[in-house]
Amino acid sequence: MQKLGYFIYASRPKTLIASIAPVLITSIYCYKFYSFNMIIFFCTIVASAMIQIMTNFINDLYDYRKGADTNNRVGPNRMVQKGYLSESDILYGIYSVFLFTLLIGCYLVSVGGIIILLIGFSAFLFAYLYTATRFSIAYNGLGEVFVFLYFGIIASLGTFYLQTFIYSSQVVLIGSIVGCLNVNLLVINNLRDLSSDRISKKKTLIVKFGEKFGKIEFIIMFVLAHIFLYFFSLELNDMVIFFSIIPLSCYGMFIIYKIIYDPVFINHSALPLFSLYIILFTTLLTYNLYL
Repeated sequence: MQKLGYFIYASRPKTLIASIAPVLITSIYCYKFYSFNMIIFFCTIVASAMIQIMTNFINDLYDYRKGADTNNRVGPNRMVQKGYLSESDILYGIYSVFLFTLLIGCYLVSVGGIIILLIGFSAFLFAYLYTATRFSIAYNGLGEVFVFLYFGIIASLGTFYLQTFIYSSQVVLIGSIVGCLNVNLLVINNLRDLSSDRISKKKTLIVKFGEKFGKIEFIIMFVLAHIFLYFFSLELNDMVIFFSIIPLSCYGMFIIYKIIYDPVFINHSALPLFSLYIILFTTLLTYNLYL
């Protein structure tokens, strides 16, 4: 039972909103304006979360193998590095999640066809490539691109296609909104891990260009998310959506202020508080879409 708790911790539940948000928002959008199937929705959201969990398990293992996770790292514990899970344990978890997701994926492919097959195959591939190879995405400054595409644009477009079998530019805006917010989860991680990443030669954008760049990147992504929200509301001819979320941005501005001026905040509080911001943002957006 204790080992199950370690697997749950290794899944990084505080950040799973990254995979849930694009599916949830796009599904509510489908429910309001197009068509909606509850079984497809349930399978899509589970598959999306499982792909993120598998990516996190792979990250836990290979960051340890590559020396990125050491006893001196700041932030949440990593289960392999701390010895709570062995390498064989986490490999068992990776294979189990992969097979479970594959089963759900087979159903989704039967619904959506070749497009969903390609999305699913590429998602599995890039989950592995993110940290597991010599030219890992996370180790070469491409993490933001991966997150923006797969936890933003592609997640939203795939969800929409499964429900409607068509394409919509408005869904690209949904994906862009969520993609920018999810990139900021990665930015917080990379700011927190800057020192250990430099030592392990994990060449994130923040390692390449510095801490100030990372803080500017966070602000830009935050602003872009709200710009995309504005255009999404404009496309729907419903500015209530935009203005209902603007008060929440005061909370976001507080997080930005703390990230800029408080190093301790980056190390311990920024990730859970910004995850909460995304949860609140997603809740408000889905609620106003549903009305």
